[in-house]
Amino acid sequence: MMITKNNLNCVTFENEDARLLILDVVTHTSACLYYYGADIEITVFMAVKIRQRAYWADERDDLYTVSLLDPGRMPFKKPARPKPSLSRLMA
Repeated sequence: MMITKNNLNCVTFENEDARLLILDVVTHTSACLYYYGADIEITVFMAVKIRQRAYWADERDDLYTVSLLDPGRMPFKKPARPKPSLSRLMA
C-alpha cells in the first residue's frame, strides 16, 4: 500500500517521532512510500533518512520512491557500531 496521511494508522512505527517524520514526508513532498505489512517497523533513523532523501529529491525535481518490503534490504541502515579493539579491552 502507498502510505498517505489518511492511512498512517495502518503502519507500524517505532514511536510518535517516526510517525510525525513520515507524516511530514507524505504531506509536504512528492515522495511515494510503499509499505507491505506489519513485519516492518519504521524507526526514527529510517524516517529521518526517508525525510532527508525526499526533500533532497524535491529540491532537484526528482522522483523519490521507497519500498518498505524487506528490512534486511532497506536502502539505508544504521551505521555499524565499531567493534571494541582488543587493546582497549585489555587496558
